[in-house]
Amino acid sequence: MAAVRVNKDLARYVDFDPTKESVTRSLRELCSDIEKGAIVLPIFQTYIRWQLEKSIALLNFQLRGFAAVSPISINRIRQKGDVGIQISFIDRLELDPEQILNKDSVIDGQQRLTCNYKAYIGHPDFNNVYFDISIGKFLLNFEAPKDSQVPVGVLYNKDPQVLERFIGERPLLHPFNISNMLNKVRNKFMSYYYIVNIAYDLTEEQQLEWFEVLNLAGTKVTGVQVELTEMLVKGVDFYSEYSDKFLERLREAEMSDLLVQKSTEISIPLAMLNPAIEVFRGDDSHKLNFCPFPSDVKASLVSKFEAEDIRSIINIALEGLDKAITFIEENLDAPERIDFVTYLAGAFMYIGERKNFDRDHLIKWYKSVDFLDKSNTERREIFEDLINPYFKQEVKSTYSVQ
Repeated sequence: MAAVRVNKDLARYVDFDPTKESVTRSLRELCSDIEKGAIVLPIFQTYIRWQLEKSIALLNFQLRGFAAVSPISINRIRQKGDVGIQISFIDRLELDPEQILNKDSVIDGQQRLTCNYKAYIGHPDFNNVYFDISIGKFLLNFEAPKDSQVPVGVLYNKDPQVLERFIGERPLLHPFNISNMLNKVRNKFMSYYYIVNIAYDLTEEQQLEWFEVLNLAGTKVTGVQVELTEMLVKGVDFYSEYSDKFLERLREAEMSDLLVQKSTEISIPLAMLNPAIEVFRGDDSHKLNFCPFPSDVKASLVSKFEAEDIRSIINIALEGLDKAITFIEENLDAPERIDFVTYLAGAFMYIGERKNFDRDHLIKWYKSVDFLDKSNTERREIFEDLINPYFKQEVKSTYSVQ
């Protein structure tokens, strides 16, 4: 009978317990530590951010009597080692290795802390978030605030005098039952407790492993956000160097309303890198799953390129977008959906610097194509039909890095 084998990695797994120490910390204490710079972030947290609506949901969750769903997970850095790049909490600036000793690095819970800290300091991102005492909850308001509404940056401000002055300037808030209730809401926030699990001196690999386990357990974060951070580690900022420029070009062409969901401001520019990758690599043939639509996003592939190559790929994509927008403006009616723009951009990437190409094919395709109720396979075939006349690779050096 064969002996039972013990997995070679099991000893390492059981020795690694990031929950050996747990403490409770109030939001006042946590926010104060963030303000003092005692709490930092690993760089892979850079692009993991909540939409405003989710922050409001958290504020209401904390207000209405619910206990924190999951702990804050911290890696306490006590010695120099392979802890990876660390960044400051709010402005996300890279910290010198000498600055991170004895800091608490947030592995999980960053979005919750960011939300609460922005309320604590009255951050401009929360300028349109109000607490309405008449309906008893936080809400988003872009109009003139009602008499019953208090800005969250006033109500939860670190300085209690900010709320006192706000109440003092508004006679309708003077009655004791109102002013007292507002102070009770504020005090609940300041004394709201989170459990904080503390590990010590985790390596970068261990931090990522812990983060992935925690996310599988509940705090859903897309792999795309982590991959974008991998680019940032290499020095390429996906937002400032690419997606912001993508969106600005759409705005200038009065096409930004084609992005009907906020999430597509990341996924669509990212997907448009697919044909740029094929052009950059000089692929002999087009792969169907390199279509410029969100289901085919290749964030992990992009992040594997060197920084200079990523910038070359980005430049190819932006040039293709510029040419597509110009072609539409000069020859076609305004597009009804973003696919018309991104598919044409992909075609112009394959066309490259060629001056003589079949313009009639592009016009005929644009006027006849129907994206409605199409499966992913059908959408890929639509793109293949569009680019077939142009899939003759140009030398990638014809694209300069900008």
